[in-house]
Amino acid sequence: MTPGESQESSRPLIALTGGTGFLGSHIADTLLARGFRVRVSVRATSSHRWLEGKPLEIMETNLVDAQDCRRLLAGTAGLIHCAGLVAAPSAELYRLANVRSTETLLDAAGAAWTSLGDDAVFVLISSLAAHGPAGLDRPAVEDDADDPITAYGRSKLQAEAALNSRTRTFRTAILRPPSLYGPRDREFMPLLKLARRGWTARLGRRMTGLSLVDGRDAAAAAVDVLESPAARGTFFVDDGRGGYDWEDLRTALEAMAGRRVRRVTVPLALLRAVAFLAGRGRAARSPVLNRDRIADLDCAGWVCDGRRLTAATAFAGGREAAVGFRQTLEFYREEGWL
Repeated sequence: MTPGESQESSRPLIALTGGTGFLGSHIADTLLARGFRVRVSVRATSSHRWLEGKPLEIMETNLVDAQDCRRLLAGTAGLIHCAGLVAAPSAELYRLANVRSTETLLDAAGAAWTSLGDDAVFVLISSLAAHGPAGLDRPAVEDDADDPITAYGRSKLQAEAALNSRTRTFRTAILRPPSLYGPRDREFMPLLKLARRGWTARLGRRMTGLSLVDGRDAAAAAVDVLESPAARGTFFVDDGRGGYDWEDLRTALEAMAGRRVRRVTVPLALLRAVAFLAGRGRAARSPVLNRDRIADLDCAGWVCDGRRLTAATAFAGGREAAVGFRQTLEFYREEGWL
Protein backbone atom coordinates (compact mmCIF):
# COMPACT_ATOMS: atom_id res chain seq x y z
CA MET A 1 0.00 0.00 0.00
CA THR A 2 1.30 3.46 -0.87
CA PRO A 3 0.71 6.80 0.93
CA GLY A 4 -2.82 8.05 0.39
CA GLU A 5 -4.45 4.64 -0.07
CA SER A 6 -7.17 3.84 2.46
CA GLN A 7 -7.09 1.10 5.07
CA GLU A 8 -10.33 -0.48 6.24
CA SER A 9 -10.33 0.61 9.89
CA SER A 10 -11.83 3.33 12.02
CA ARG A 11 -8.91 3.17 14.43
CA PRO A 12 -6.12 5.75 14.40
CA LEU A 13 -3.18 5.72 12.02
CA ILE A 14 0.02 4.67 13.83
CA ALA A 15 3.52 5.17 12.46
CA LEU A 16 6.12 2.45 13.01
CA THR A 17 9.86 2.57 12.46
CA GLY A 18 11.95 -0.56 12.16
CA GLY A 19 8.99 -2.50 10.83
CA THR A 20 11.06 -4.60 8.43
CA GLY A 21 13.07 -6.11 11.29
CA PHE A 22 12.43 -8.95 13.70
CA LEU A 23 10.68 -7.12 16.53
CA GLY A 24 9.26 -4.35 14.35
CA SER A 25 7.55 -6.78 11.98
CA HIS A 26 5.81 -8.44 14.93
CA ILE A 27 4.72 -5.00 16.17
CA ALA A 28 3.25 -4.32 12.70
CA ASP A 29 1.33 -7.60 12.87
CA THR A 30 0.03 -6.82 16.37
CA LEU A 31 -1.11 -3.33 15.38
CA LEU A 32 -2.99 -4.74 12.39
CA ALA A 33 -4.55 -7.49 14.49
CA ARG A 34 -5.92 -4.87 16.86
CA GLY A 35 -7.45 -2.87 14.05
CA PHE A 36 -5.01 0.03 13.73
CA ARG A 37 -4.07 1.57 10.44
CA VAL A 38 -0.30 1.32 10.11
CA ARG A 39 2.33 3.36 8.27
CA VAL A 40 5.76 1.74 8.23
CA SER A 41 8.97 3.63 7.56
CA VAL A 42 11.53 1.69 5.53
CA ARG A 43 15.01 2.30 4.20
CA ALA A 44 15.70 2.08 0.49
CA THR A 45 17.74 -1.07 1.11
CA SER A 46 15.27 -2.75 3.50
CA SER A 47 13.83 -6.16 2.74
CA HIS A 48 10.01 -6.23 2.91
CA ARG A 49 9.95 -9.99 3.54
CA TRP A 50 7.76 -9.81 6.67
CA LEU A 51 5.52 -7.01 5.38
CA GLU A 52 4.52 -8.44 2.01
CA GLY A 53 0.82 -8.92 1.36
CA LYS A 54 -0.29 -6.99 4.45
CA PRO A 55 -2.53 -3.88 4.46
CA LEU A 56 0.24 -1.49 5.44
CA GLU A 57 1.26 1.91 4.16
CA ILE A 58 4.95 1.77 3.27
CA MET A 59 6.97 5.00 3.30
CA GLU A 60 10.67 5.26 2.48
CA THR A 61 12.10 7.46 5.23
CA ASN A 62 15.42 8.87 6.36
CA LEU A 63 14.94 9.04 10.13
CA VAL A 64 17.49 11.80 10.62
CA ASP A 65 15.88 14.01 7.97
CA ALA A 66 13.38 16.49 9.47
CA GLN A 67 11.19 16.72 6.38
CA ASP A 68 10.99 12.95 5.97
CA CYS A 69 10.00 12.53 9.64
CA ARG A 70 7.29 15.19 9.38
CA ARG A 71 5.93 13.39 6.33
CA LEU A 72 6.00 10.08 8.20
CA LEU A 73 3.97 11.45 11.12
CA ALA A 74 1.50 13.57 9.16
CA GLY A 75 -2.04 12.44 9.99
CA THR A 76 -0.94 9.94 12.63
CA ALA A 77 -1.96 9.72 16.28
CA GLY A 78 0.99 7.70 17.52
CA LEU A 79 4.43 6.32 16.83
CA ILE A 80 6.28 3.21 17.93
CA HIS A 81 9.95 3.94 17.30
CA CYS A 82 11.57 0.52 16.98
CA ALA A 83 14.34 1.28 14.49
CA GLY A 84 17.88 1.32 15.76
CA LEU A 85 21.38 -0.03 15.46
CA VAL A 86 22.48 -2.87 17.76
CA ALA A 87 26.01 -3.49 16.43
CA ALA A 88 28.32 -0.73 15.18
CA PRO A 89 32.07 -0.03 15.06
CA SER A 90 31.81 3.41 16.71
CA ALA A 91 29.86 5.39 19.29
CA GLU A 92 29.13 8.02 16.65
CA LEU A 93 27.26 5.54 14.47
CA TYR A 94 25.22 4.44 17.49
CA ARG A 95 24.42 8.08 18.23
CA LEU A 96 23.34 8.75 14.65
CA ALA A 97 21.03 5.73 14.44
CA ASN A 98 19.67 5.63 17.99
CA VAL A 99 19.80 9.18 19.33
CA ARG A 100 19.52 11.55 16.39
CA SER A 101 16.66 9.57 14.89
CA THR A 102 14.76 9.85 18.18
CA GLU A 103 15.44 13.60 18.43
CA THR A 104 14.31 14.18 14.83
CA LEU A 105 11.13 12.15 15.32
CA LEU A 106 10.32 13.97 18.57
CA ASP A 107 10.53 17.31 16.77
CA ALA A 108 8.30 15.99 14.01
CA ALA A 109 5.80 14.66 16.55
CA GLY A 110 5.67 18.04 18.25
CA ALA A 111 4.73 19.63 14.93
CA ALA A 112 2.28 16.92 13.82
CA TRP A 113 0.34 16.42 17.06
CA THR A 114 -0.24 20.00 18.27
CA SER A 115 -4.01 19.55 18.62
CA LEU A 116 -4.07 15.96 19.90
CA GLY A 117 -2.69 16.34 23.42
CA ASP A 118 -2.68 13.04 25.34
CA ASP A 119 -4.54 11.34 22.50
CA ALA A 120 -1.15 11.08 20.75
CA VAL A 121 1.62 8.86 22.05
CA PHE A 122 5.32 8.33 21.30
CA VAL A 123 6.56 4.87 22.33
CA LEU A 124 10.32 4.35 22.24
CA ILE A 125 11.62 0.79 22.07
CA SER A 126 14.79 0.94 24.15
CA SER A 127 16.68 -1.91 25.82
CA LEU A 128 17.67 -3.36 29.17
CA ALA A 129 21.17 -2.36 28.01
CA ALA A 130 20.23 1.26 28.77
CA HIS A 131 19.96 0.29 32.43
CA GLY A 132 23.02 -1.92 32.63
CA PRO A 133 23.65 -5.34 34.17
CA ALA A 134 21.47 -6.88 36.87
CA GLY A 135 21.75 -10.40 38.27
CA LEU A 136 19.17 -12.94 39.32
CA ASP A 137 19.57 -11.90 42.96
CA ARG A 138 18.43 -8.34 42.17
CA PRO A 139 16.56 -7.91 38.87
CA ALA A 140 16.47 -4.42 37.37
CA VAL A 141 13.44 -2.27 38.23
CA GLU A 142 12.46 1.08 36.82
CA ASP A 143 13.53 3.13 39.87
CA ASP A 144 17.11 1.86 39.77
CA ALA A 145 19.95 4.15 38.76
CA ASP A 146 21.10 3.48 35.20
CA ASP A 147 24.69 2.46 34.51
CA PRO A 148 25.06 1.15 30.94
CA ILE A 149 28.36 -0.58 30.20
CA THR A 150 28.39 -0.52 26.38
CA ALA A 151 28.30 2.10 23.65
CA TYR A 152 25.00 0.61 22.50
CA GLY A 153 23.48 0.87 25.98
CA ARG A 154 24.69 4.44 26.40
CA SER A 155 23.17 5.43 23.05
CA LYS A 156 19.79 3.96 24.07
CA LEU A 157 19.92 5.83 27.38
CA GLN A 158 20.69 9.04 25.49
CA ALA A 159 17.68 8.40 23.27
CA GLU A 160 15.54 7.99 26.40
CA ALA A 161 16.96 11.24 27.77
CA ALA A 162 15.80 13.03 24.61
CA LEU A 163 12.28 11.76 25.31
CA ASN A 164 12.44 12.96 28.92
CA SER A 165 14.28 16.21 28.31
CA ARG A 166 11.20 18.40 28.48
CA THR A 167 7.46 18.27 29.00
CA ARG A 168 5.64 17.14 25.87
CA THR A 169 2.11 17.91 24.79
CA PHE A 170 1.74 14.22 23.89
CA ARG A 171 2.15 11.10 26.03
CA THR A 172 5.53 9.39 25.98
CA ALA A 173 6.59 5.93 27.13
CA ILE A 174 9.72 3.78 26.97
CA LEU A 175 9.79 -0.01 26.72
CA ARG A 176 13.01 -1.79 27.71
CA PRO A 177 13.07 -5.41 26.49
CA PRO A 178 15.80 -7.84 27.57
CA SER A 179 17.18 -10.52 25.23
CA LEU A 180 14.68 -11.29 22.47
CA TYR A 181 14.21 -14.45 20.44
CA GLY A 182 11.44 -16.00 18.39
CA PRO A 183 10.19 -16.60 14.86
CA ARG A 184 11.99 -14.36 12.30
CA ASP A 185 15.00 -13.90 14.60
CA ARG A 186 18.34 -15.28 13.43
CA GLU A 187 20.54 -14.44 16.43
CA PHE A 188 19.27 -17.33 18.56
CA MET A 189 19.40 -19.78 15.64
CA PRO A 190 22.95 -21.06 16.39
CA LEU A 191 21.93 -21.75 20.02
CA LEU A 192 18.84 -23.72 18.99
CA LYS A 193 20.64 -25.59 16.22
CA LEU A 194 23.39 -26.61 18.62
CA ALA A 195 20.81 -27.82 21.16
CA ARG A 196 19.23 -30.06 18.51
CA ARG A 197 22.60 -31.80 18.34
CA GLY A 198 22.70 -32.17 22.12
CA TRP A 199 24.94 -29.27 23.12
CA THR A 200 24.78 -25.75 24.49
CA ALA A 201 27.44 -23.29 25.57
CA ARG A 202 27.88 -21.08 28.58
CA LEU A 203 29.82 -18.01 27.45
CA GLY A 204 32.06 -16.92 30.30
CA ARG A 205 31.67 -17.62 34.00
CA ARG A 206 30.48 -14.37 35.57
CA MET A 207 26.92 -14.16 34.29
CA THR A 208 24.36 -15.67 36.65
CA GLY A 209 21.32 -15.42 34.39
CA LEU A 210 19.18 -13.43 32.01
CA SER A 211 15.62 -12.50 31.19
CA LEU A 212 14.13 -13.63 27.89
CA VAL A 213 11.10 -12.50 25.89
CA ASP A 214 9.67 -13.93 22.69
CA GLY A 215 9.52 -11.17 20.08
CA ARG A 216 5.79 -11.70 19.60
CA ASP A 217 5.22 -11.04 23.31
CA ALA A 218 7.47 -7.97 23.28
CA ALA A 219 5.40 -6.69 20.34
CA ALA A 220 2.19 -7.22 22.32
CA ALA A 221 3.74 -5.31 25.23
CA ALA A 222 4.65 -2.39 22.95
CA VAL A 223 1.10 -2.12 21.62
CA ASP A 224 -0.33 -2.50 25.14
CA VAL A 225 1.75 0.53 26.14
CA LEU A 226 0.46 2.41 23.09
CA GLU A 227 -3.14 1.63 24.01
CA SER A 228 -2.95 2.27 27.78
CA PRO A 229 -3.45 5.91 28.84
CA ALA A 230 -1.83 5.14 32.21
CA ALA A 231 1.37 3.91 30.56
CA ARG A 232 3.84 6.76 30.99
CA GLY A 233 7.53 6.69 31.68
CA THR A 234 9.76 3.63 31.55
CA PHE A 235 8.78 -0.05 31.61
CA PHE A 236 10.76 -3.27 31.62
CA VAL A 237 9.18 -6.31 30.00
CA ASP A 238 9.84 -9.95 30.81
CA ASP A 239 8.04 -13.25 30.28
CA GLY A 240 6.91 -13.44 33.91
CA ARG A 241 9.43 -16.17 34.68
CA GLY A 242 11.80 -13.98 36.75
CA GLY A 243 14.89 -14.78 34.70
CA TYR A 244 16.77 -17.94 33.74
CA ASP A 245 20.00 -19.30 35.14
CA TRP A 246 22.20 -21.55 33.02
CA GLU A 247 20.51 -24.70 34.25
CA ASP A 248 17.06 -23.26 33.51
CA LEU A 249 18.22 -22.42 30.01
CA ARG A 250 19.60 -25.91 29.45
CA THR A 251 16.32 -27.43 30.67
CA ALA A 252 14.31 -25.25 28.27
CA LEU A 253 16.57 -26.28 25.40
CA GLU A 254 16.11 -29.96 26.31
CA ALA A 255 12.33 -29.51 26.25
CA MET A 256 12.63 -27.93 22.80
CA ALA A 257 15.02 -30.54 21.41
CA GLY A 258 13.40 -33.57 23.04
CA ARG A 259 16.78 -34.90 24.09
CA ARG A 260 19.53 -34.45 26.65
CA VAL A 261 21.57 -31.28 26.14
CA ARG A 262 25.10 -31.09 27.54
CA ARG A 263 26.69 -27.76 28.42
CA VAL A 264 30.25 -26.62 27.81
CA THR A 265 31.83 -23.38 29.06
CA VAL A 266 33.54 -21.12 26.53
CA PRO A 267 36.01 -18.68 28.15
CA LEU A 268 35.54 -15.06 27.14
CA ALA A 269 39.28 -14.87 26.52
CA LEU A 270 38.74 -17.26 23.62
CA LEU A 271 35.99 -15.03 22.16
CA ARG A 272 38.27 -12.01 22.49
CA ALA A 273 41.05 -13.85 20.69
CA VAL A 274 38.71 -14.86 17.86
CA ALA A 275 37.45 -11.26 17.62
CA PHE A 276 41.05 -10.03 17.37
CA LEU A 277 41.84 -12.49 14.62
CA ALA A 278 38.63 -11.61 12.75
CA GLY A 279 39.66 -7.96 12.63
CA ARG A 280 37.95 -4.91 14.06
CA GLY A 281 35.51 -4.39 11.20
CA ARG A 282 34.26 -7.98 11.00
CA ALA A 283 34.08 -8.32 14.78
CA ALA A 284 32.07 -5.10 15.11
CA ARG A 285 29.45 -6.45 12.70
CA SER A 286 29.21 -9.82 14.43
CA PRO A 287 26.36 -10.38 16.93
CA VAL A 288 28.72 -12.52 19.05
CA LEU A 289 32.20 -11.06 18.58
CA ASN A 290 31.58 -7.30 18.74
CA ARG A 291 33.03 -5.49 21.73
CA ASP A 292 29.66 -4.61 23.24
CA ARG A 293 28.41 -8.19 23.13
CA ILE A 294 31.50 -9.56 24.87
CA ALA A 295 31.13 -6.86 27.54
CA ASP A 296 27.49 -7.96 27.95
CA LEU A 297 28.69 -11.45 28.78
CA ASP A 298 31.34 -10.32 31.27
CA CYS A 299 28.93 -9.15 34.00
CA ALA A 300 26.56 -10.44 36.69
CA GLY A 301 23.62 -10.88 34.33
CA TRP A 302 20.76 -9.27 32.42
CA VAL A 303 17.61 -9.79 34.46
CA CYS A 304 14.66 -7.41 34.78
CA ASP A 305 11.33 -7.26 36.60
CA GLY A 306 8.31 -6.51 34.40
CA ARG A 307 5.64 -6.12 37.09
CA ARG A 308 5.27 -2.36 36.60
CA LEU A 309 4.26 -3.00 32.99
CA THR A 310 1.63 -5.57 33.92
CA ALA A 311 0.20 -3.18 36.52
CA ALA A 312 -0.13 -0.32 34.03
CA THR A 313 -1.31 -2.20 30.92
CA ALA A 314 -3.13 -5.31 29.74
CA PHE A 315 0.16 -7.18 29.32
CA ALA A 316 0.17 -10.36 31.39
CA GLY A 317 3.54 -11.90 30.61
CA GLY A 318 4.41 -14.16 27.76
CA ARG A 319 5.59 -17.58 26.67
CA GLU A 320 8.16 -19.32 28.80
CA ALA A 321 11.36 -20.17 26.98
CA ALA A 322 10.61 -23.89 26.54
CA VAL A 323 7.42 -23.03 24.61
CA GLY A 324 8.92 -20.12 22.70
CA PHE A 325 12.03 -22.08 21.72
CA ARG A 326 9.92 -24.96 20.39
CA GLN A 327 7.75 -22.62 18.31
CA THR A 328 10.84 -20.83 17.03
CA LEU A 329 12.42 -24.12 16.00
CA GLU A 330 9.23 -25.03 14.14
CA PHE A 331 9.43 -21.69 12.32
CA TYR A 332 13.04 -22.36 11.33
CA ARG A 333 12.00 -25.70 9.87
CA GLU A 334 9.10 -24.18 7.92
CA GLU A 335 11.39 -21.48 6.49
CA GLY A 336 14.11 -23.98 5.60
CA TRP A 337 16.66 -22.23 7.81
CA LEU A 338 17.91 -25.39 9.52
